[in-house]
Amino acid sequence: ARAMASVARCVGAAGLLSVALGQQVGPLSPEGHLQMAIEQCTTNGCVTEDTQIVMDMNWRWLHNIDAYNNCLTDSWDPELCPDPETCAKKCALEGVAADKYTSDYLATAIDKGIKLEFPNAPRVYMLDTEDKYKLFKLKNKEFTFDVDLSTLPCGMNAALYFVEMPEDGGKNELNPAGAKYGTGYCDAQCPHMKFIGGKANMLGWKKHSALTPELKEVMVGPEGKFGYCCAEMDILEANTAAGVYTAHPCKLEEPKVCQGKKECGDRDEGYTGLCDKNGCGFSDYRMGNKKFWGPGDDFMVDTSKPMTIVTQFITSDKTDAGDLVEIRRLYIQGGKLIKNSKANALKHGGDSLTDKLCKDANKVFNATSNGFDEVGGLKAMGESLGRGMSMSMSIWDDDMGRMLWLDGEKSTIAEDMNDPGIQRGPCAFEYGNHTDMLAAAKEKGSIYTTFTNVRYGDLDTTYDAKTPVKKPCPFAAWAAKEAAKKAAKEAAK
Repeated sequence: ARAMASVARCVGAAGLLSVALGQQVGPLSPEGHLQMAIEQCTTNGCVTEDTQIVMDMNWRWLHNIDAYNNCLTDSWDPELCPDPETCAKKCALEGVAADKYTSDYLATAIDKGIKLEFPNAPRVYMLDTEDKYKLFKLKNKEFTFDVDLSTLPCGMNAALYFVEMPEDGGKNELNPAGAKYGTGYCDAQCPHMKFIGGKANMLGWKKHSALTPELKEVMVGPEGKFGYCCAEMDILEANTAAGVYTAHPCKLEEPKVCQGKKECGDRDEGYTGLCDKNGCGFSDYRMGNKKFWGPGDDFMVDTSKPMTIVTQFITSDKTDAGDLVEIRRLYIQGGKLIKNSKANALKHGGDSLTDKLCKDANKVFNATSNGFDEVGGLKAMGESLGRGMSMSMSIWDDDMGRMLWLDGEKSTIAEDMNDPGIQRGPCAFEYGNHTDMLAAAKEKGSIYTTFTNVRYGDLDTTYDAKTPVKKPCPFAAWAAKEAAKKAAKEAAK
């Protein structure tokens, strides 16, 4: 499940450059940011905003502030880091020049967007100013962007999502680097970041056990004992085979440090924690529509081509002050508006995220707990969206979990593919580790994603609401196409 991927997501794609983390500002290289224009829209039209893109601190070189010694390899340097505060004072994050974002990290500014290429691309955030993250307040609003997923195979994940991390990146005396250097990350998985609140997360530093999809116990890490929790709204996690959008609320009004299973959460032992790690998500494949999302013109959304994605956050009274009650999804491709698929696997159906659909899915998919409801459901998610959330973009793989929670025919060896909700996508259970991803890139060429033309604002203003609606292909026609394909394959044998 997704818990297996949390370590990879916090550190980034497997096989990245050897990096370590710190909070002081290094003296060797000035920081440069990528430029990215976006638009804010109202009923009167759209206006351009100039924003910047910064990479997460995890990808930066950390060394002692007056020399070149790494502060952290597999363990903390005992001279530089005898305790959390001293470590933060002695260790510095180096800046990365704008051209190095591309040459060293495969993150490239393109027209009104960014290109992120596997395996080096870092997780990046959007800045409003040089040293503050841009906060999106999306309750009673919509968020739209274009994305190209055409090169992403099973096992990869192009993600665009929001987290309620501090606007200034948690800048303080121990962390003068702040948002300008990509500090302060948190999410609903309560990741055990290397630095939290400016202090090195070195106490209790050790490896811990985790289960593989084959249910074998392995040691992962090491990591410190504290996690950093905040609400998370996943607008898109996807590849060509499968996609999902997911709300992960927390019972918090701001980011919080957690310690232990009861606070940080442990689903295997029945602890929800401060945030809903599972979240409530809408995956077309899991919800029973296997011909909605995929590569080719026989799918409603053809993932071999770029697409526009619109996400709308609907409130109870149609105002910014109302409670969030629904999250809707629309797609635009080939000049046609594509409405979200129907949840055919659920008794009461539905085509958007609502508390009712989330409860239905929890029951039908035989979930052992309902963390989404426990931490406040859509109302809590809406409160975070109302306060403002920062945008993150990434491309990543997961060597241990193989991204099966996103696209796999099952997530663990013990699951029965015929049980409701088990199949998240068509991808083989055995496929998706880092070696597979490198082989796919070598065989088929560069694996990358682009996020462009970001627009946000009032409902039905970020796209042409008069776009003609694409009608679903009748089942008989689809069946005929499938039969023709099968016959052609048989004839070619």
